[in-house]
Amino acid sequence: MRIELELTQQQVQALLEAARQQYRLRYQDEFWKERYSHLPHGLRHGSILAHCPDMAANKKLLGALAHALGKDPKPARVTP
Repeated sequence: MRIELELTQQQVQALLEAARQQYRLRYQDEFWKERYSHLPHGLRHGSILAHCPDMAANKKLLGALAHALGKDPKPARVTP
């Protein structure tokens, strides 16, 4: 599915910051759940994305917003 929208640079920046914060909070919550306890910390991120479609979509949104601003879509890693 493809979604297009028109935003100002200020709106994109605000949405990027809000989406990053939401992603961090959700990642922290998921990281420590029992279902991932058998996985080494370094392998949990991929497993979380595979089990949480909303987080996978949010990750794509973060990349698209960063790209729209001309920024590196891979900011510093989120660590629990």
